[in-house]
Amino acid sequence: MTRPTRSVFTLSLLLTSASYAGAQEAGGAAAPAEGSLAPVVVSATKQGKTLFETAGSVSLIDGKAVESRNLDGLSDVAQQVPNVYFTNFTGSSASLTIRGLGFSDDESDSTSTSVLLDGVPVNAFAFGSMFDLERIEVLRGPQSTLYGQNSMGGLVAMRTRDPSFTFGGDAQFDYGTGNRRRVSVSTDLPLTTDTAVRLSVGAENADGFVKNPGLGRDDTTGWQSRFARLKFLHRDAGGGEWRFGLHHSERKGGDDFFAPIELARRHESNVGDAGANNIEYTLLTGSYDRRFSNGNQLAVTLGGSTSRWSYWTPASLFGAPSGFDSKTRQFSAEARLSSAPASVGGIDWMAGTYASTLNKDAPYVFEIPGSMRSATTATVKGSTAAVFGEVGWRFASQWRVAGALRYENDRRRMNWTSAQTGSFDSNGDGVSDTNYGTFDQLPNVKVRDNVLLPRLTLEFRPDDNQFVWATVARGYKASGFNLYAFDPRPAGTPYAPEYGNYAELGYRVRGDGNAWNIGGTVFYTKLRDQQVVIVGAGGQSLVANAGRSHNQGIELTGAIRPASNLEISAFAGYVRAVYDIYTNNNVNYAGQQFPNTPRQNFGVAVNWKPAPGWEAGLSVRRLGSSTLVPANSVPNPAYTLVDAQVSYRVQRWTFGVYAKNLTDATYFTRALDKSTVVAGAPRTVGVRVGVDF
Repeated sequence: MTRPTRSVFTLSLLLTSASYAGAQEAGGAAAPAEGSLAPVVVSATKQGKTLFETAGSVSLIDGKAVESRNLDGLSDVAQQVPNVYFTNFTGSSASLTIRGLGFSDDESDSTSTSVLLDGVPVNAFAFGSMFDLERIEVLRGPQSTLYGQNSMGGLVAMRTRDPSFTFGGDAQFDYGTGNRRRVSVSTDLPLTTDTAVRLSVGAENADGFVKNPGLGRDDTTGWQSRFARLKFLHRDAGGGEWRFGLHHSERKGGDDFFAPIELARRHESNVGDAGANNIEYTLLTGSYDRRFSNGNQLAVTLGGSTSRWSYWTPASLFGAPSGFDSKTRQFSAEARLSSAPASVGGIDWMAGTYASTLNKDAPYVFEIPGSMRSATTATVKGSTAAVFGEVGWRFASQWRVAGALRYENDRRRMNWTSAQTGSFDSNGDGVSDTNYGTFDQLPNVKVRDNVLLPRLTLEFRPDDNQFVWATVARGYKASGFNLYAFDPRPAGTPYAPEYGNYAELGYRVRGDGNAWNIGGTVFYTKLRDQQVVIVGAGGQSLVANAGRSHNQGIELTGAIRPASNLEISAFAGYVRAVYDIYTNNNVNYAGQQFPNTPRQNFGVAVNWKPAPGWEAGLSVRRLGSSTLVPANSVPNPAYTLVDAQVSYRVQRWTFGVYAKNLTDATYFTRALDKSTVVAGAPRTVGVRVGVDF
């Protein structure tokens, strides 16, 4: 065992780590007994089991913790759980990296991590701020058997709050560092004894945290956002539950994030304008769930979304404006029928079907004044059709084996054009003297994947307080196009799908009355044709396939409640994610850790209620060193984040103070080249006032 592995393993056993305080059982379960931890049902696994008996590495964050800790976006989520990290160059549109997989997603036509809102896939890059959530579920490891092409690394599933059948609501106001002002209001409106709606609206304005002395401004990374949700819930006479949601979010802001390393450390910039980063999405979700008298359950989920992303770098960064105005439209539908849990000797089963469509407009402009200007357009249309199922056999009172299989057909076609203009030095005197202009087009470039995605799981439960599982599965990330290439050769050559053979062994144990719990998972994934970011001719950022690579590691989780008013939780993770066979531009990357993948991370959180109305929390996380994508040679040193919050509730009012990154640790989230990076958020503090009505 290597030294880093020993350190993480030892620390994790000492800490006892786990899901965060405040997690609640789905469906409004009764409060836990004094001194015990609340049970939690995981919905993203499509099995309706509690976290304790779920065969997989899962972390959950309760919606109340999202608010009290001021977790604003996916990058905040990534820093709360083991072996999850992120890359971010806009301050809002994070790309998650789970166990090292996903670092190429923001340059790719495919993704490694699915993001779901109420069971419906959403465009993570246009997601923006989180609001009015019931909980967040993070599943690590390939989820391809259940979710298909975009979940090679794992997935993040967010559940919004259901309407209440009692009239009421709440309002909240925040003010914090960077002149951040946020106001939100949520209201529950019962229409009948079986029908209710919930309306949530809000707005947030901020100046950001970057100062630009040359412009005399401190708001060049600021933003203005608006968000709203209308959710409908109806319970019919047959026991079915109907849910419909209309979700909308928009955020308009600056894009002054890239800066020379020394300036980035001070959260300063030297560009000549702010650029623009504007995102917007509208999502419609619907679901129907019903359990029949024989125990079988029907679940139908469907949804459609439109997202827009307008991203333009400051003109002075490259000497001219560069960026895009993209638009993505998605629709998906899934239906599945599952049996009741089987008794000893019995069979349980699940069967489902899935379909989706994708339409994406991806223009891109890149210019170096006096040298070249590239204007490309790519329109992509895609479709997915899949069937999946699982059969489980409880062959003894303590044992269950389950086999699952998914067949998926993915198709995409692209129309691509590129207009190139510029000048070059024709006689070697160092002066550009000859103009050129080209126009290329590639109509109807096609890719098609037909894949079988099996999974086999063995479960062992020796008693009510122990659970053991072993899983082998196949993961898959779809083939795709280099949408932003300006050369017809890489644009017309799709990259191949990525596959992974995966093995996982897990164990959980808890104390009597669920007063404490500890869990551990070890994993290994053998990857073939991993999709990676390379820098091609003319500085193009492209996606290509590495030969072979793998990840392996451990995650330890648990929690303890030594008293009814005190809960301690923590996490620890170690991952070795390296290339085995991969050479690019005559550089051999074999043995190198994937970018944006810290070898280890760990943390501990304490939640304390010292007196009626009072609540305090402290969270400390340590993230190991890594390198930054796409310039893998740029180091990102290890850093420690310390967050804290205190609140006091009196009658209908709640007053709170929170702080993130209390020690003002410096870290980076993205590199443009070897000397230009994006800095993570500095120390931020704020106050919050809320009222219930």
